[in-house]
Amino acid sequence: MADVDVNRADVLEAWAEPLEAWLTDSAISEGRSRRTVLAFSRFSAWVTGRGLGAEDVNEDVIDEYVDLERQRSGSRVPAAAQYLPLVKRFLAAHGVLVLRPPLSRRRDGRPRLREGPLDEAVLDLVGWLQGQGYAAGTVVSVACTAARLSSWMAAQGSGVQDLDAALLARFVASQARSRRRRHPSSARRIVTVRKFLLATGLLAPPSLPPPEAPTPAEQLLQEWTAHLCTQRGVSRGWANETRRWVAGFLAELAVDSDRNLIWDGVDAAAVNRYVARQGQGYSLASRRHLVSAMRGLLDWAFLTGRVNCSMSAGILRPAPAAPALPHGPTTVQVQALIAAADTSTPAGLRDRAIVILISRLALRAGEVAALGLDDLHWHDGRLVIHGKGERVLTLPLPSDVGQALVDYLRDGRPAGAADRAVFTRLRPPLVGLSSKGVSGVVAHLAAGAGLGTVHAHALRHTAATAVLAAGGSLIEARELLGHARTDTTMVYARTDLVALRELVTSWGKVPGP
Repeated sequence: MADVDVNRADVLEAWAEPLEAWLTDSAISEGRSRRTVLAFSRFSAWVTGRGLGAEDVNEDVIDEYVDLERQRSGSRVPAAAQYLPLVKRFLAAHGVLVLRPPLSRRRDGRPRLREGPLDEAVLDLVGWLQGQGYAAGTVVSVACTAARLSSWMAAQGSGVQDLDAALLARFVASQARSRRRRHPSSARRIVTVRKFLLATGLLAPPSLPPPEAPTPAEQLLQEWTAHLCTQRGVSRGWANETRRWVAGFLAELAVDSDRNLIWDGVDAAAVNRYVARQGQGYSLASRRHLVSAMRGLLDWAFLTGRVNCSMSAGILRPAPAAPALPHGPTTVQVQALIAAADTSTPAGLRDRAIVILISRLALRAGEVAALGLDDLHWHDGRLVIHGKGERVLTLPLPSDVGQALVDYLRDGRPAGAADRAVFTRLRPPLVGLSSKGVSGVVAHLAAGAGLGTVHAHALRHTAATAVLAAGGSLIEARELLGHARTDTTMVYARTDLVALRELVTSWGKVPGP
C-alpha cells in the first residue's frame, strides 16, 4: 500500500498508518484495505474542510458523510457506505468514538404490513398465538402468512366480509403457483390462521347442509331414547348405545302411507332371528347388550300400544359362557413401562406420572384426562375423580403418585397452559390431553419398553388384582374401580388365587365342615 497517499494536512492524518496496520492484523484483503484507506482519506479531508476536530468525530458525523456521498454519486451503496463501517470499528477499538448499541430487529412476532383489510386482525393474531403458547418462530411464520393474505385480499379488491373457505383456498393456490415469490408453507400455516379467524368471528363457520327429514325409524328411536332418559333415568351414553343395537331392526320394518312403522309381523321368532344375525362376531358381553336393548324396546312398544302382547321374555339370551379373566400387565411389566419414560424431558415426566396414576389408582383414560388442578387436595392427601356416569369419587393420594405428580407439575407442565387440566399437550395449543391422548401415552411407552400393545385400560386390571392380592375385599376393589354395581367387580374374585386356594379341598378329604 505504498502508493496510498495518506499524508494529508488534516485532523485525522495521524490515524492513517495505524488504520493500515489494523486492517492487516484483521486479515482484511489487500484490495479492500486499500479502498478502506482511500475512503478514510476522503472522509478525513471532509472533516477538516468542515472545521471539525478529532474529538468531534462520532457515528453521526460519519453517517452524515455517507448520506452526502449517496446524494453526490446517486448510488445507494457508494464507497463510503461500503468501507467506512470498517473505519468505525477501527476508531472504536482505539477509543476515538463509542459505537451506538445495535438496534434490535425483534418485532415481537409482528410482520411487515402492506395496508390490507386484515392488518389489525394480524396484530391481534400475534397476541392470540402467543397466548396459545406457540413458539416465537411459529408466531412469526403464521403472522407472515396472515399478512400475505391481507395484502393478497387488497390486491383482489376483497374485504373482510368476503372471507370464506373458497377465498382461503384461492389464496393458498396463488401462493403455490406464484412465479415471483412462492410460499408453499402457506398451505400449512393457513390452518392456524383459519382457527384464529373462526375464534374471532371474522370467518363464519362452514354452513352445514339442512338436515334431512328423519325417517319413521329415526323418529321412533328419538321417542324411545327420550323415554329412557326422562322416565327411566338412563344416561345419555347408555341410551345411545342401546339405540345403536336396535336401529337395524327398526330399519327393516315396513312403513304405511302415514309414515308409521308396521309392527304386525313382529314376533319373538323374528326378533330372535335378528338378534342371532346382528350378534355375529361380537363378544358375549356385546350380545347380552343387544338382547337387553331389544327387550327394552319391545317392552316400550307394548306399553305404548304398538304391539298387542309382551314378547320380551321370548327373546333368548346367548349361550352362557364364563367371561375371560381380567388380564393386565404384571408388576414387572408396569415397572418397565415406568422406566421407559425419559424423566429428563417434560414429556417423560408427564408420561411417567400418567402410568403411575393409572396403575396405582385404577383410573380410566377419560378420568385421567378430566383431572384438573383443582381436583388435587394436597393438604389432606386426596384427589377427586370425575368418573363414568357423572359419578364423583374421592380417592387417597399415595405418596408415590403424589411425588410423580409433583415432579411433573414442577418441571414438566408448560407454564403457559391454556386451561387447568393436570395433563396437557406439550405442543401448542397447550390444552388438556384427551382420553385418546392418555391412551396414546401408555401405548407409546409400551412400544418403547418392548411390551407390544398395552392399552391404558389394562392397567386398571393390574391395580384391581393388586388390591385383592394384598388382602383387600371386593368392596374395596369396587370403590377403587368406580363400579356402580358389585356384580361388575365379581369377575376379579376369580383372580384372587389366595382366597380361592382356601376353598379347595385337599386330595382324599371329604368336603365338609
